Amino acid sequence: MEIVQGGPGDVDTAALLWAHAVAARDGYDEVPSLELARPGLESALAKEPSLLLLAREGGRAVGFLAGGPQETNTAFVNYVGVHPDAWGKGTGEALLRALPEVLIKNGYERAELTVYVDNVRGVRLYERLEWIKVGDPVPHPRDGRVEQRYAFSPASWEPGA
Repeated sequence: MEIVQGGPGDVDTAALLWAHAVAARDGYDEVPSLELARPGLESALAKEPSLLLLAREGGRAVGFLAGGPQETNTAFVNYVGVHPDAWGKGTGEALLRALPEVLIKNGYERAELTVYVDNVRGVRLYERLEWIKVGDPVPHPRDGRVEQRYAFSPASWEPGA
């Protein structure tokens, strides 16, 4: 698996990956359209320095990570998405293991993200990779699903660990 820095031309690819991942995760009858999936991703990448990493397998994108600045020296990871066909193959872990180097390169001292607490696969992954819970779980403002904030500092990262 190859992790590469994405660019503006990769936004649609990432949005479609997200649409497929969310449809499978949440049990939707249909995969959301690109028109529905793209605006959130564009918003996440609107401020610089933005983060867009793609995981490629056999030349095809199978996952991505996207986000941007939240506050001084802190990046917010809005998306970690893996196509359902690639679930269980280490794609999310590969993306998150590539993140510290990208954070440092872009001047970030810390990253944060939120995950629905019922997303057991995601919660296990973040905790296994030593992301730390921040505060108590809270309801998401739009859908009421409970989510937990996590933080990570690349200063505590050990390459190859």
